[in-house]
Formats: sequence, C-alpha cells, structure tokens
Amino acid sequence: MLTDMEPLNLKMNARKLSAEITKLLSEDCINQLARITGFVSRTGGKIDGFMFLDTLLFTSFNHKDLSLNGMSKHLNKKHDVEMSKQSIDERFNENTLLFFRAVLDKAISISIPHDHEIDFTEFETVRIKDSTSFQLPENMAEKFPGSGGSASNAAIRIQFEYDLKSEKIMDLSLHPFTTQDMTDARLTLSNIKPNDLIIKDLGYVKIDYLRQIKEQGAFYLNRLQSGTKVYEIIKGEYVEIDFMKLYKRMKLNNYIRIDRIVYIGKKEKFETRMIIERLPDAEYQERLRKANANAKKNKRKISADNKAKMGLNLFVTNTKIPGNKIRLLYTLRWQIELMFKIWKSIGEIDQVKKMKVERFEACLLVKLIWVVINWHIMRRVVIWFFNVHSIEISPYKLFQSFKEGLYDFRDAIMKGVKGMIFFIDTLVRISPRNHRSEKKKDSDNWSYDIIRLFCVNPKEK
Repeated sequence: MLTDMEPLNLKMNARKLSAEITKLLSEDCINQLARITGFVSRTGGKIDGFMFLDTLLFTSFNHKDLSLNGMSKHLNKKHDVEMSKQSIDERFNENTLLFFRAVLDKAISISIPHDHEIDFTEFETVRIKDSTSFQLPENMAEKFPGSGGSASNAAIRIQFEYDLKSEKIMDLSLHPFTTQDMTDARLTLSNIKPNDLIIKDLGYVKIDYLRQIKEQGAFYLNRLQSGTKVYEIIKGEYVEIDFMKLYKRMKLNNYIRIDRIVYIGKKEKFETRMIIERLPDAEYQERLRKANANAKKNKRKISADNKAKMGLNLFVTNTKIPGNKIRLLYTLRWQIELMFKIWKSIGEIDQVKKMKVERFEACLLVKLIWVVINWHIMRRVVIWFFNVHSIEISPYKLFQSFKEGLYDFRDAIMKGVKGMIFFIDTLVRISPRNHRSEKKKDSDNWSYDIIRLFCVNPKEK
C-alpha cells in the first residue's frame, strides 16, 4: 500500500481515483447503464451488461484473436453462464453500441481534483486535437466508407481532443474516414470558449476557421499550409512574400527567426501574426529529400516557393507568446501522436478481422474504455513524479505495464477500492525503475520541461 512517507495528496488522489474507477466498473453501475440504453430489456436474462463488458475486456486483449467461441468459454468459466456463439453474436447490435458508448462517456467524465497540477499558461484551456485512422475489412464500407483506390473501401477515423492543462478529454469519437478533419473543425466550433488556446494539425486549418476562433475571443497556434499565399503591406499595397528570397536573406544574415504581421489567403487577406524560423541545413536537406522522393513517386513537381518553405517553420498565431517559445509550445502537440502510437502498438485498436460491423465497433469502444481508464491513472502518476521528484515517466512504458497487468486490473476491480489502490500503488512503486522516459539524443527538452517554460508564476497572477 502507499506508505506513510508518501505525501498525503498522492494517497488521497489514489483513493479517490480508485473509488471512481471501481464505482464506474461496478456491477450496479454497469448494469444500470445496460438497462438505460436497452442492452438489457428484461430481468432474468442469461447475460447482463457487466458480464458482457467483462467478457470483451478480459477474454483476449487483441480483438483480432477474440472469437465467439472464446467469449462463450469466458462466460461459462467466469460467470457460470452457458451461451451459444450465435446468441453472443446476436448481442452485437445498436443497443449494445449505445451501452458501451455510455460507459465510455462515464469513463471520460471521471474528474478528481489535484493538489499538484501544473499551472500551465494564462489560457483557460490549451486544446490539442488530432485524428488517427486505419483500414477495415471491405464489409464495413457502408458504415465506415474509406478512400477507395489503392486503399480499402472501408476505414475509420477517430477524433481525439484533450486539454493540455487539465488533461481532461474533450472529444473521443468515431467517424467514417471520409469525414475529414476540417469538417470536424467546423462542426465543433461552437464548443470553443473565450480564452481557449487551440493547437491543431494542418488538416484542421482554414482561414475562415482561424477567423471564427478569433471572433469567439479564443486563440490559435498552427503551422501554415504550404499552398497558402502570404502577403505583407508595402507602401499601402499587398505584396506577396517571396519565400525563396526570404530564406536566402535569413541565411545570409544568420537570422534564426522573424516575427511579423502578415496577411494570408489570396482572396481573404486574413491578418495574423507569423513566426518564421529557419531550419538548420541538415534538417532542411532531409525535408527536401523526402519531398522530392514523394513528388517523384506521385509524378508531380515541387514549386520553388514550396521548396523555400521547406527550409522554414511557419507558424501563425494570434497569441502574444514570445516568438522563441512558439515552436516549443507547438511541439507539445506531438503528445497526441504518442497516444495514437500507444493505442495502436500497445492497445492494438487497429487489429481487425472480418466480422459484422456492430461487433467491430463494440470491441473498439470497449478497448477505448480501457484506454481512457488507464489515461486517468497514467496522468496522475506522470504529473506527480514530475512535480514532486522531477522525474519524467513515460506514458508508453506505463501503458505497456497496463497491458501486461490486464488480469491484475480485473482482479483489482473485483476486489473493490482496496484492490484498485493496491494496483495503482504497485505502478507508483515500480515507476522510477521501470517507467522512466529516455531522453532523445537530439532533444534538449522533455515534454514537461517544455510545459514548465509556460507555467504562470504565482507572483504574476
């Protein structure tokens, strides 16, 4: 158990989180959600919601290997229920999807106050969003259409957004691959509040979208799309910036960074602040090499303007963040890429075999329930070690331990709060030895080192 030498706040947070998790995954709570969503329409049936969730979570971690026969065996062994493969397959329907979505929403909403939060920036939230996708068997194309062509006719896109300050999940939703990121950005504009900072990948960024963020009293930080025209006002007229000349001038004068007001868009002429950073020659040549190889493969040419832009990092923002910190803040967006890597390489969410689409979606929702619950545990362990011991814990290594301890996790749920406290305590005890981040050779900053640069000084509040 957590020792008396550990700070009281860690003990209390572990107990509170354990209580929330065991309450969510209790038979009473799960079965109540099963009844509300119509998964269970009458009492006295062979299988209830708790049994079905338990079966999908703990029969086989890789759902590509999860068979109806395996589920039947698990139900018999763990719950003394005899159910045929056909009967199990019939349970994968729209009501089941509503049921698992309700459990996932409950998992996302878990909220525990923290005594050791990082007071990160003056913004209300720092919202990071991106999507990940993967191909599906062709029989799922009607519900999850893909791009076709050389790719599959069936594919899924998962939108994921969280607040970097609180690490609260703000969106975790499933979509057809054909629902592009920009479409999602337009549909979710109403969720943006004043003083939010929005950091997104290129796929979400259009000039009209940036304008609406600004009009709503919020802030944006994005890289500029390569094809976007950029102008400055010279003697009262808009003059397009020649990035080849700009790059050569910066290199000649050994300029690392330029910070100026520009106007983007051939028609719109949207006013924004732009930070232009010159890349080291080696990095520029590597970018150019990859771009040339890709262009040759697709039988197209790269314009001189775009070649020049490859030697530069172009950021647009309406914040007042110092220019020398802009790139560092933007790099934190890659933490969401790390989560996608975890979902696929450890969570194996993209391991899919041919099955009916409702069964696939149910299995995916259950896997995301596992991801979200462990997200809550992970972030508390990571933040506590960073703040108290200046140790950066690797989320990737933690999730690997979550996977290896899957059945210990099940035992902890069955034992209740004390069992879950013991499960979390074990992770805390082994983390300094087994879960430390390994600093990359080419990086002088770890993610939380970067976050610390943006922490608000209490004296400045």
